[in-house]
Amino acid sequence: MKKFAFIALACASLAAHTQTQAQGPAPQSSLEQMQRMQQMQMMAAMYDLRKSRLGFDETVAAIKAAAEKRGWKLGEVVDMQALQRQAGVKDAKRMKVVNLCPVGANDRVVKASAGKAPPLPCRATVFEAGDGKINVVRLNLNTLAKGMQGELAKVFGELAAEEEALYKGILE
Repeated sequence: MKKFAFIALACASLAAHTQTQAQGPAPQSSLEQMQRMQQMQMMAAMYDLRKSRLGFDETVAAIKAAAEKRGWKLGEVVDMQALQRQAGVKDAKRMKVVNLCPVGANDRVVKASAGKAPPLPCRATVFEAGDGKINVVRLNLNTLAKGMQGELAKVFGELAAEEEALYKGILE
């Protein structure tokens, strides 16, 4: 009788396991996958990631030149690859952060939002991707403008147009 009970229990366990496998991944796994997908969609909406038409150093130089031509304020260019290597990352890819902002942009945002909107990050990151291509990533002001209302939407739209003009000819 004990032998029969053990065999019945083993068969029931195997049947339950087989049914679970046939139903697909556990709900938590699907939930985690959906959350990751939502995070990726949010990142894609928040940031504008595009390939450069130029080489790495040429992209950095072109962004700086275009900003100067338009009267934008330039901050330092941070060599993140060098900082990563100093921190012990041996295979750090090329990456530089260019700090740049249209003159008065943050004042316009503050005025349009009555001081409630945070300042713009005012930077672009130029980096070498895993495939060797050169990319530029920056805040997606076009998408942000669409989520705003009134004067703030107008200001963000104008800033987005200024940025697009700066990157024309540099990015694909």
